[in-house]
Amino acid sequence: MRNGAEGQMRAWDYRNKEGMRFITKPDWQVEGIDLGFSTRLGGVSSGIYESLNMGLHVGDEYELVCENRRRFLAVFNAGLDNTVCCQQVHGAQVYRVEESDRGCGAHRLSSAIPDCDALITDRPGIYLLSFYADCVPVYFYDPGHRAIGIAHCGWKGTVGRIAGKTVAALQNNYQTEAANMQVFIGPGIGPCCFAIQADLMAQVHTEFRDLHDIITMDDKGSAYWDLQETNRQLLIESGVKASNISVCQLCTSCHTDIFYSHRKERGLTGRMGALIGLKY
Repeated sequence: MRNGAEGQMRAWDYRNKEGMRFITKPDWQVEGIDLGFSTRLGGVSSGIYESLNMGLHVGDEYELVCENRRRFLAVFNAGLDNTVCCQQVHGAQVYRVEESDRGCGAHRLSSAIPDCDALITDRPGIYLLSFYADCVPVYFYDPGHRAIGIAHCGWKGTVGRIAGKTVAALQNNYQTEAANMQVFIGPGIGPCCFAIQADLMAQVHTEFRDLHDIITMDDKGSAYWDLQETNRQLLIESGVKASNISVCQLCTSCHTDIFYSHRKERGLTGRMGALIGLKY
């Protein structure tokens, strides 16, 4: 494990179920929390979207994307009508999902919850679903108050501290105690591949001057930013215990055999889905 992560839990698995290959957390599953991060394997899309593209916004055929979503949700005995998606505008807004939001964004991009990148809920049977191709998914679970969340942490959302704002939203809406919260940071582009320009490096140093070991330099003077580690440290700043944070350090750019990567594939690719739901 990198960057001071030795004390973290190592509690995620790579599963193959009903033709779907995905990452999950068994310890959350036994507590009635469905969690999945899909791969690019097991769907019906073709060409640059082969095969389990979950994104409606990338140019793939509508019917194929909906079928891919249905297949992935079926692994968890869930359906599109009980799923909620947000627009994902690379911002830092958090939305509280209620019963009336069921189905928003699941069938149509136009019905997605607007202008937000994080969703929270305490409603059983509602599945929160967001989409990725290098950005980092951050999953939240409050076992005491039975509340969950998902945050889309690209570099802009990370600068906007969306992970900490999701912690605060859970606290404000469900009386969550940060120290009791569990968090899973899913796959994303790793520090091995996320090279950044000098202007962004300067911004990162300015925004996160109290964090450590989040940017590395290679022998050619190129800077690489560790988004997962940045969000891990920001979560700890928000009161989450380091021992309650687990990280899947698979790099989406390194592993395009199983993941889509916007950077590696120059924007011509599909999207993985990050799913979380309360079974009861």
